[in-house]
Amino acid sequence: MRYNTLHDHGFGSVWTDIYVNRRQGYYTSVNDYHKHTFYEVNLILSGNVKILLGDHFEDRTGCCLVLTRPGTPHYITCRPDTLYSRLYLVFTDAFMADRLPEWEQLLSSFGQDGRILPLTETQADMLRGLMEQIEQERSPLGKRLLSYYILCRIRELSDAGAPPKHKMPPYIVQTLLYLEQHYAEHIVAAELASRLYIGRTTLMTAFKAHTGRTLGEYLTLCRLKRAVPLLYAGKTLEDTAEQCGFSDSSGLIRAFRRHYGMTPREYVQQDTDTPTISP
Repeated sequence: MRYNTLHDHGFGSVWTDIYVNRRQGYYTSVNDYHKHTFYEVNLILSGNVKILLGDHFEDRTGCCLVLTRPGTPHYITCRPDTLYSRLYLVFTDAFMADRLPEWEQLLSSFGQDGRILPLTETQADMLRGLMEQIEQERSPLGKRLLSYYILCRIRELSDAGAPPKHKMPPYIVQTLLYLEQHYAEHIVAAELASRLYIGRTTLMTAFKAHTGRTLGEYLTLCRLKRAVPLLYAGKTLEDTAEQCGFSDSSGLIRAFRRHYGMTPREYVQQDTDTPTISP
């Protein structure tokens, strides 16, 4: 699996701050099983979502909190028939350099491989208010103090316990990792299933059930994710298509139109001042 760096998300090679952003729509902003180098607090306010953390998964409706540490593989997808709305807070360990003695205790809320906490609407409103305060705060000290406070409140919620996770079949995790590593290659479902010692139908059915997407749809999204930074770097459509596993530049354009509703050129030309971070 590719390890997303700070630079991948618009923060440059070194970033030691805290960031709040929001997402609302009928699809998530990140479409693959990934991990990154910062802590992430996802406050999901609405939507029917499927959440993969490590080798576990949960289906959730309504408000919940998804917590991931640096290096925690995760993937959040939503059903397109329900509005998906979330706020997310990300921060680095370096941002809390002058941290409290209780810092490690606060981080225990994130668990060893991520954590999902159900929320009432009142709890969600409380956390949303705190995130918005962090977003509006201009003082680094004020941001840090508010961050300590929101982590204290999250710790209180996590102490109440979380529902048990459902373990994914090992071959689903292996498939996700394989697609992340071999997205540029020609992948045939039957050959991949044979590699995993299962039937093609079993793989296709279980993959759709656990990720919310067909294997082909997921593979296309993996390729699009890699195509975007190449296009921003000035690569031609032909070079980008070849490096990302598309049959040709026409296939790349068709995939952009289907997923983004625009051509690659139109996508690159749109305003990108606000960085996209996570699902």
